[in-house]
Amino acid sequence: MPDKYFAAQPPAEEILQRIRGFGGWFEIDLDCLSSNLNAIRERTGVGVMPVVKNNAYGHGLRPICSELVRDGVTWLMVAKLTEALAITSWDMPCHVVNMDMLYTADQFYQVVENDITQVVYTHDLAQQLSDAAVAVGRTAGVFIKIDTGLHRVGVDHKQAIDLIRKIAALPGIEIRGTFSTLMQDDDHDKLIVERFQQVLNQMDQEGIDPGMRSLASSHGIFHDPNSLFDLTRPAMALYGIYPSAREQGSGLALKQVLTFKARIEELKPVAKGETVTYFGRYTASRHMQVATLHVGFFDALPRELTNKGQVLAAGQLCPAIGSVSLNHYLFDATDVDVEIGEVVEVISKTGANDIASTAQTAGWMVYSLLNHLSPFVPRVYFRGGVPVALHEVSV
Repeated sequence: MPDKYFAAQPPAEEILQRIRGFGGWFEIDLDCLSSNLNAIRERTGVGVMPVVKNNAYGHGLRPICSELVRDGVTWLMVAKLTEALAITSWDMPCHVVNMDMLYTADQFYQVVENDITQVVYTHDLAQQLSDAAVAVGRTAGVFIKIDTGLHRVGVDHKQAIDLIRKIAALPGIEIRGTFSTLMQDDDHDKLIVERFQQVLNQMDQEGIDPGMRSLASSHGIFHDPNSLFDLTRPAMALYGIYPSAREQGSGLALKQVLTFKARIEELKPVAKGETVTYFGRYTASRHMQVATLHVGFFDALPRELTNKGQVLAAGQLCPAIGSVSLNHYLFDATDVDVEIGEVVEVISKTGANDIASTAQTAGWMVYSLLNHLSPFVPRVYFRGGVPVALHEVSV
């Protein structure tokens, strides 16, 4: 059960003591996660299947899944079979939809035996799943992927009904869902919605239950009410991220979930005219106090933040200076009263150094920044301002 994960965590006092030894860490606000989930539910009025691929977009797979299921989520979607197997091993009361391809007989049996709902879009894939299900006396759930124009994976919408008819006739197969993907382009998406609906109409005419119908990801939630159907598939929106300024004006109120904190490792004076970091990327324009953080490109920070990033220290935004190293990040601390060991915010929840602003400053997509969060950075989870979980990956 999801609460089993939180129940097994150290007490808050111990987590706080552990934080005192961290040079850098991510804080995850579970109240914001729940708020975003509820905002999406209220806006759409349909079910929510969070996409928790890539370590829940860097936020930590197990604690995020545990919190989402605790909040009543009954469907989760992943990109890799290893993710699906991990979630099912945690005994969570929810369906897990796996988008990964299956290549070996062992993988087909793993999917069936762990009741993972498998994405299918070829007869061969469905047949092998059926064979495994019959062999072990189980039912294999499938989500049928329709290609409505993205031309990535999926059965072409024009041939879809022929394949669906064959899949529906296979022994041991249960169609639990039918889905497709928007192109995130208004003109194309109108056609995609029409094509998807045409396939659903054909299934209805054939008497085939499509299961849960799903088309909208975060983009559809923001912009296209015609794409909502039965299940939406939010990802970045769950974590309080607006992909662009257009989404900020969509009327969906979101709260960023993650904060990146670090401790000042070193403070030292740098004379006017001296250079800082590799390649002398910054030259001091005055006598300065320079603060060094033991975080860098390895942890989350794009190298393109060189001489452009900002750090929140003592309540004031301070300019990052010099190049972003693999493990070091420097900022101008001349005008703030700080000490070695003091905590600063490398990425804040709001303001000019939040996730979206940091990505924009670096010239990155916010999507890329989220998926660059290192799994080796400790993650601390808060609920009601109290730490309720600590996740660390050992090397």
